[in-house]
Amino acid sequence: MRRHIVRALVALAAGGTALLTAGLTATTAAAQTGGTHAASNPTITTSTRAGYQASGRWFRFVGTTVTVPAKGAYDHYARVMLRGDNVAGVTLGIRPGGGAGSVAYGVGVSPFDPSGHALAIAPNVGDTVRIDLYYDKVGGGVTATATDLTTKVIKNATISEGKTAIFGKVEVGTALKNPTSSPTADSRLWQFTNTAVTTTTGVHGTMTGPWTCSTIIDTINGTPSGQVVMSPSFLFNNNANFGVWIRAFLR
Repeated sequence: MRRHIVRALVALAAGGTALLTAGLTATTAAAQTGGTHAASNPTITTSTRAGYQASGRWFRFVGTTVTVPAKGAYDHYARVMLRGDNVAGVTLGIRPGGGAGSVAYGVGVSPFDPSGHALAIAPNVGDTVRIDLYYDKVGGGVTATATDLTTKVIKNATISEGKTAIFGKVEVGTALKNPTSSPTADSRLWQFTNTAVTTTTGVHGTMTGPWTCSTIIDTINGTPSGQVVMSPSFLFNNNANFGVWIRAFLR
């Protein structure tokens, strides 16, 4: 079944952008994030990441598709994550610029931490890449897979997590080392498309489903009162697509 899913995804590629008003506090930004569900989403504020989180069920799969951007002025990466209630979270990330080492996974750490592990795949700038995590609750272990939809190269690695792992949250978005200076204008860092989530009982959804979808916003001080540094656009395409933008946060 999983192989059929991967083969089907090779044909997928989509895009779209949306802009969130800059210079807002996290609370105001969440309220003004458009889309079908965004207005009622709970908001999580951090000092390092932005995107969407699904919670309230046990999950076995999360995946999304991105186009590899060129390197820019900011230190960031796109990621999918299975967060464990009784095990360390597993994160699969992809950096701008492409090349060897640009796709990696980490267990309980950043994929690009010294204790992270690179996948043997080297996408080019402009390539469309599918990244996903799949937990095999029968055999145990999480498989991290990167599929370059442009070159048709697929690489994966299996991470031992045991048969009793409980992943109660999944996350899709961007991790950013907050810059010391603000951009002069809002700029999209990543576009996420065809995002998919599956529970351990086989219930399929996008970022929304029969579970709670929370909006994750990066603020200058990690609190709701701080100015927004990075935030997601509204969800669209049946809540499977969104962008993550760095904001002109110091004005």
